[in-house]
Amino acid sequence: MAEFLRKRLHLFVLLWLGVSLIVGVQWAISEYQRIQEDFERSARLAHGVIARKLDQNESVLAAVDALLMPRQQFDMPVLKAFSHQLLSHYPQLYTVEFFQNVTRVSRPAFLNEMQQRFGNTFFIRDFDVAGRRSWVPAPVRDQHLVVTMIEPDIPEASSVYGYDVLHEPRFAADMLKAIQSGHKVASAPFDLYEGGRVYLLMQPVFMGGGDQNAGPGTSKRGSLVGVVALVVYCEKLLAISAAEGGAADLDLSIRSSQYGGGSIFNTHGKHAGAAGWLPALSQLEISLPLSSVSQPFVLTVSKEVYLSDFKLLGLLLRELLVMSLVISLWLIYSQRQAMQRAQSQADEALFLQSERAAVTLNAVHDGVITLDPQQQIEMANPMALTLLGMQREEVVGLPFQSVFRLIGELSSELAEDPISECYREAHTVELPERMQLATAKGHVRLVEGAIAPLFSRGGVLTGVVCALRDMGPVRQRAAEALEASELRVKEHLEKLSHVARLHTMGEMASGIAHEVNQPLTAISNYCQASLQLLEYGDDARPQVESALRLAVAQADRAGEIIKRLRALVSKRAMEIRLIDLNQVVGNCMFLAEYDLKERGIEMVQLLSVYPMAVMADSIQMEQVVLNLLSNAMDALRDEPVMKRHIIIHTRREGKKAILEVRDTGRGISPESLEVLFHPFFSTKQNGMGLGLSICQTIVEQYGGLICAENIPASGACFRIELPLSQTVTAPVQEPTAS
Repeated sequence: MAEFLRKRLHLFVLLWLGVSLIVGVQWAISEYQRIQEDFERSARLAHGVIARKLDQNESVLAAVDALLMPRQQFDMPVLKAFSHQLLSHYPQLYTVEFFQNVTRVSRPAFLNEMQQRFGNTFFIRDFDVAGRRSWVPAPVRDQHLVVTMIEPDIPEASSVYGYDVLHEPRFAADMLKAIQSGHKVASAPFDLYEGGRVYLLMQPVFMGGGDQNAGPGTSKRGSLVGVVALVVYCEKLLAISAAEGGAADLDLSIRSSQYGGGSIFNTHGKHAGAAGWLPALSQLEISLPLSSVSQPFVLTVSKEVYLSDFKLLGLLLRELLVMSLVISLWLIYSQRQAMQRAQSQADEALFLQSERAAVTLNAVHDGVITLDPQQQIEMANPMALTLLGMQREEVVGLPFQSVFRLIGELSSELAEDPISECYREAHTVELPERMQLATAKGHVRLVEGAIAPLFSRGGVLTGVVCALRDMGPVRQRAAEALEASELRVKEHLEKLSHVARLHTMGEMASGIAHEVNQPLTAISNYCQASLQLLEYGDDARPQVESALRLAVAQADRAGEIIKRLRALVSKRAMEIRLIDLNQVVGNCMFLAEYDLKERGIEMVQLLSVYPMAVMADSIQMEQVVLNLLSNAMDALRDEPVMKRHIIIHTRREGKKAILEVRDTGRGISPESLEVLFHPFFSTKQNGMGLGLSICQTIVEQYGGLICAENIPASGACFRIELPLSQTVTAPVQEPTAS
C-alpha cells in the first residue's frame, strides 16, 4: 500500500507543476491586459485634462472678445485688469499680450503715445533672426501689429514691447489668417527669449461699424484694433497633477497637424523600472486627437512596460493556492483509501424493526405508506391503496415520486416536498392545511396527516411513515366554493390594474407634450436662423449648414426623448453612465443660444475647472437644465434689457456636485416657493405645471436634491445637488470663482 501511495505521489507532483505553469501564463496575460487597460484609462484621462485646458484657452479669448465687443473704444487698462484676473485660474497661460494695429497714418501719434509711456527709447522694432539675432528698428510700413501689452509684466520680456509681430516670419502667416477669418488661430511653437517653449493663440479685435470700401485692417465687423494673443506654456499644458488623476510614468507628446505633424513638446514620465538593470518588456502607445478647431493638436501617450509593473504578489498567492489545493487533494485521497480499507474490514450491524402491525394498519381508516432510505415504497395499507387508486403490486418497490406527490393547493412560492423535508430534517412534519394528494393516474384528493421518520437502534434514519386522511366531499365542496370566490377576486384585481394603467397613460400624455416641446422649439429656432442667414448670400452657407445639422440633431433628440418615454412605460432601464455636468451645460447653451440672443439676455457661465462627474442619464439632465433656463428667461421678460442676466455656476462642495441657475428677475413669491415643485402648479398663464415636478423626479432618482430660493436684490436661484462619482478625484473644495 505504501508503494502504491508513493507512485501516486509522483502523479500529484506532475499535476502541481502543470497547473502552476498554466496559472502563471494566465496570470501574465491578465496582468498585461490590466497594464494595458490602466494605460488606456490614464491616457484618456490625460487627453480629457489637456482637451479641457485647450477649451479653457479658447474660453479665455471668448471672454476677452465678449468684454471688448460692446465697447465703442478700446480700453487697455480694462483688458489688462481682466487678463490679470483670468491668469490666476489658468496655470497653462504664460502671459496675455496685445498687438496694437498701427498704420502708416497713425504711426507718429502711436510713437508719441508709447514714448510718453515707455520713454524716448521706445521704437517699433524687428528681430534680426538671420543676422546678429538682435532688435533692429522696423522700417515704415503700411501696417504694423506692435506689442503694447504683456500681462503680467515680466522683466525678462520687457524688450518685446514695440515688436512688430506682423512681419515676423514665424507669425506672419498665422496672424494674417486670424485677421482675415476673424477666428482664433494658433501659431507655430517657438522658444521664449527668457526660456520655455510656447505657442500663441490669437484672436483679432474689431470695433466700430464696417465699410464695404474700407482699406486694409477693416472688415464688416469694424476696424481692426489689434490682436489679443495668449502665450500658452507647453510644459504646463501637458502637466497633469495627481489631483487630476495623472499617472507619473506616462510620456506625453503633442504635435500639430497644421505644421507638418511635427512634435510641439514632449514630457517624460518617471518610469519605475528605468533605473534598474532589467530592460523594458514592451512599449504601449496611443494617439488621441484633440478636438479643437483653433488648436489642431494630436496627443500621443506612451509608456514603457517593465517587470516591476507586474504585481508579483498575485502570482505568488495563486501558486500558493495551487500548492494548497494539490496537497489537500493528496491528503483527501490518502484518507479515502484508509476509510475504504477500514470499511472493508468492519461489518456494521444495523438494527431494523422487523415486526409491522399489519392488522392494525389494515383496520385504521387512515392511509399508511412506509418508505425505505432510498425513498421507495415498502408497504401501503388498504386505505392508502384506495386513496392512490392502485393495486399493491403497482406501488411497492417504486420511488414515491412516480406514484404520488403532496402539493400545497395555494402555495405562493416553491416549497419543499413534506416527505423530502422529513428525510432532510429527520423529524415529524405535519401536513399544512389544504394539502393535495396527486396520484400517477391523475386523481387529486385533499388530505391531512403527518410524515414521521423511522430510526435504527443506532439512530440512523431507515425510512419514513406517511399517515394520510381523506378530507371528504364536504371539504372538497368548501374548497370549490373558496376557489370560485378567489377567481372573482382575481378578476376584480385585473380590472383595477387596467384602470391604473389607463390613469398612468393619461398622466404621460402631458409629460410627452412637455418633454418633446423643447427640442421641437430648438428645431424651429435653428430653421428660422437658417432662413435669416440665407438672406446674406453665399457667405452664410457654412453657418446655415451648421444650423441645419443642429436642427437634425434636435430631431434625433426628440426621437430619443420619445424612445426614453416608451422605455419608461415598458419599465426599461435608462442609459445611466458617467457624465460631466459642465458638458451638459455646454450642450444646453447650444440649444438656448437663439432664444437668449433674441430676448437680449446676457449669459454668464462660471463653470468648474474640474470635471463634474456624476452618474446620470445625459438626456434627462439636459432636460432639467433647459427647463430651468426656460423659466429664467420667462422671469426676465418684463425686466429692462440692461438687467437681463442669467448665471450658470458649477462647483464642487465635498462629495457633491453643485449646479446653480440664477436670474436677475423679481424672484419668487413666498406663497409660490412652498408649492413650486407640486405637480400641476404653474405661475404661467398657459403652463401645465409639470416642468419643475419632472425636474425634481429626475434629480431625486439619481440621489440628488433640487431647491429654489430668492437672492436679495438679485432674483431667483435654482440649486441642484448630485453625488459626485467616486471614480474621479479632485480637491474637496475648489477655489471660488471671483
